Amino acid sequence: MSADSAAAAGRLPGIRRVVTGHREDGVGVVKGDKVMESYVSANQKFQGLSAGPIWRTGQLPVNDSNDETDGATREATGDFGLVVKGGTNLLFTDLAPGATAGMHRTTSLDHNILISGKVLLIMEDGSETLVENPGDVVVQRGTVHAWRNPGPEWVRWVTVVIDAQPAVVNGVALGPYVV
Repeated sequence: MSADSAAAAGRLPGIRRVVTGHREDGVGVVKGDKVMESYVSANQKFQGLSAGPIWRTGQLPVNDSNDETDGATREATGDFGLVVKGGTNLLFTDLAPGATAGMHRTTSLDHNILISGKVLLIMEDGSETLVENPGDVVVQRGTVHAWRNPGPEWVRWVTVVIDAQPAVVNGVALGPYVV
């Protein structure tokens, strides 16, 4: 979707991704430069939300420095299509004004970095934290949470999802969960 067609649809445009690699002689070069498009969530609990993959790894430590596979095409088969078992998922998320991404938990460690707009982090205990400055970071550690856009504009954040052992509280492992 071009920036113009995204704006016409009331959404943010795709995000530019530049990928580096090596030539056969070992010299570092840009291997790809393209706009990554988002997809709209079909889940009723996530109306007004769209997201797009940027890059995924299939294992840790990562071993894809000269792999020609486009990392955005690797599947995220764990928790709700967000977690790459044994790997990472770098994605961007857009949320429409007034929209809420419902309560959920994944078995991952997530680094969420605000790019534009404002978003409310809603925790299981009902507390709300306004994230409003570009560059603000929310580190999710296996907690039940939701996101709400208080408006008036779209919000965008980038997330690094890292596969993790489930959080354990009082000896009980807390697995994936959607309210």
